Amino acid sequence: MNITCERVVAHLDRLKLRRVAELLDPICEQPTKDSLSHVDFLDRLLEADSSSRAERRLLAKTRLAHFPFHKTLADFDFSFQPSVDRKQIQELATLRFLAHGENVIFLGPPGVGKTHLAVALGMEAVAQGHNVYFITVPELLDQLARDVQENRLAERLNRVPTLLILDLCRHRNYDRRDGLPTPRPGRHQLPLPARL
Repeated sequence: MNITCERVVAHLDRLKLRRVAELLDPICEQPTKDSLSHVDFLDRLLEADSSSRAERRLLAKTRLAHFPFHKTLADFDFSFQPSVDRKQIQELATLRFLAHGENVIFLGPPGVGKTHLAVALGMEAVAQGHNVYFITVPELLDQLARDVQENRLAERLNRVPTLLILDLCRHRNYDRRDGLPTPRPGRHQLPLPARL
């Protein structure tokens, strides 16, 4: 690598364009092969960086959403749950309810896919750039109680995501000991059949 290339890589690093710096050598070889103009060359570099940043942003938003698992609507077996209206779920996947400030509630017995559908809508919202947060109601109550005790409730309320997914009775609130579910110490138990 010559001095000019080293200087360019240093500038890119200072500008936090690390992905561009990584792709510099492979793309530098293409202008001679493809006869790229300077603008086309720059376009390829910036496109690579933009794609890399979008991918990292999506991964970060997905991680911050605290989903219990990653499922999409394509993963949902509508034939297994014929009572679920596919058209209505597809309409919800447009996320118009977010733009209108509407709530969505999934009701039904355990095991019908309410959490799967809520997570799938959350994943779609993340893909469209929204901030999403998944939490069980017992966990939320614990968090809010801690926030009140630590005088941080106002701070918590200022960080409300675009989509808040509340799950009323996820089995994640239980530890498995000897094959039997046992409540975790300090957890609220809400025997509610619905999930939001």
